[in-house]
Order: sequence, then structure tokens, then C-alpha cells
Amino acid sequence: DKKSAVEAANNELKEALKGTAADAIKAATEKLQQVVQDASQDIYKAAQEAQATGQAGGAEPGGDADAGQAEEAKKDEGPIIDAEVVEEKKD
Repeated sequence: DKKSAVEAANNELKEALKGTAADAIKAATEKLQQVVQDASQDIYKAAQEAQATGQAGGAEPGGDADAGQAEEAKKDEGPIIDAEVVEEKKD
């Protein structure tokens, strides 16, 4: 399981940071980076496969799609003008 591998490498780094051995800290850091990279590649691959089959990739549509629509709506409003409204009295 990738999650437990990341957690284990993270715990090893935490333990190494309690000491002063630079080599141990460097080795634990590199191990954590490698484990995270491996997990990230698996996540990326799964997302690509899900996208290729037409699935949402495990994420529910909604939040991000709405944000994109709001962004488009803002673009359609035209330029933003900083102005002050002054009311004129008519007698």
C-alpha cells in the first residue's frame, strides 16, 4: 500500500530529524521523496486511465466546474473600472 509506505518514510524522516546526523537526515529525506514520487506516478496513471475511459477520475464533479464557470462569467463582464458615484441635486 502506497499510503503506508509514505507514512513509514515520513516517520523515518521525523526520527532522523530528532538527531544530528546529517547523513541520516539526507537519506531519510531522499527515501521519502522517492516514495512520494512513486505514489504520485500511480495516482497520475490512475487519473489518466480514468479520464481515457470517460470516468471522473475519482473526483466528484461540481466544485471545480463551478469555479471555472464563475471565472468565465467574470471575464464576460468587461473591464473593471474604479469609479465613484456622485449624485447631483436638481432643483
